[in-house]
Amino acid sequence: MFYPTMNSSKKLIIFSYDFPPSNGGIARLCQEIAVGMKPYYHSVLVLTRENDGVNMPYNLKEVEVVRLPRKRVACELKAIKLLSKIKGKDNYDILCGTWHPEAVLSKISGFRSIFILAHGAELTSGNSSFRKNIWLSLYARFILSHVKLIIANSSFTRNLVCKISNSAICEGLPLGVNHNFFKPLNLKHSNGILKICTVSRIEDFKGHDFVANTLLKLEKNYPGKIIWNIAGTGGYFNELIQIINNLRISHLVKFHGFVKDEDLPNFYNSNDLFILCTKDNPKDINVEGFGLVFLEAQSCGIPVIGTRTGGISDAIEENKGGWLIEQNNESDLYDLISSLLNNRSFLNTQGLEARKRVEEKCTWEIYCKNLSQIMKR
Repeated sequence: MFYPTMNSSKKLIIFSYDFPPSNGGIARLCQEIAVGMKPYYHSVLVLTRENDGVNMPYNLKEVEVVRLPRKRVACELKAIKLLSKIKGKDNYDILCGTWHPEAVLSKISGFRSIFILAHGAELTSGNSSFRKNIWLSLYARFILSHVKLIIANSSFTRNLVCKISNSAICEGLPLGVNHNFFKPLNLKHSNGILKICTVSRIEDFKGHDFVANTLLKLEKNYPGKIIWNIAGTGGYFNELIQIINNLRISHLVKFHGFVKDEDLPNFYNSNDLFILCTKDNPKDINVEGFGLVFLEAQSCGIPVIGTRTGGISDAIEENKGGWLIEQNNESDLYDLISSLLNNRSFLNTQGLEARKRVEEKCTWEIYCKNLSQIMKR
């Protein structure tokens, strides 16, 4: 087992507007980093904004958190005041949840050892000429080029950083998962029904409609053999309900709403297969920079299916507990699910492979060890 050596001369500040109880991947990532980096620093402090949300992580009490006012202007003025007062800034590393505004405020406050987490969507312009020609080309390029290091969550996201600024120093570091929390629980019961699940915000680009259309075709050849459990909320919810009703597959689908962190392991373990078929659209700023939910499912011993879009290819290793298909290719998804329906033993074997892969390559301990080494360079 690896036992890290504490860097007693350095302190870490994690400055992120996204932090529990707010929901989403950035908040979850910053929470895990705050806990996982404690062995490498004399102290770890989180600076964040007051947030709404119901997501109370299992390890929140382990983290020292200072919360800023909710209103944007008051928040930023307070952040600059607090950060500027810190003495001995050379003894601090400051890890920012995003390049704007956290890294900008850190720079204004006089910090030099600034690191930025890069996720994906904040680096895309979509159909906006302002984002393309000013926000990213000028503003983001300057900030990304004047910090110590950017840590990208995937090769895809690293490429986005490099396209904005070829002088930025950027390292790709795929995310991890808490394998002691997300673990197999042996909750499934073999009754001949394939239980599929999706955990995600319900938005158009997440591809729920694509999965629904494929399930319609599968139901015709495998009646009564599939159930789709959907966890999440979002702006596309009503449209998705309408699509499912129009396809007449509402009897196959169950909506679970937002599932709290503490309940996610049970949710994953109650299913046989995880699917999230995110779509890339150059006119849309939304992308799947990595897809942490793929690791959570795999850590629970649940095989996963994803699309070759965004950074998902870094979250899934083909035939090592998961499969990748092309975007919007219903025949690929149909063939894959039908083969799993016909060969449940192969599905079970891939579940074991999924768990093994996580334990060997994708734990938060491994991630934080690699992160600490990158930040010391």
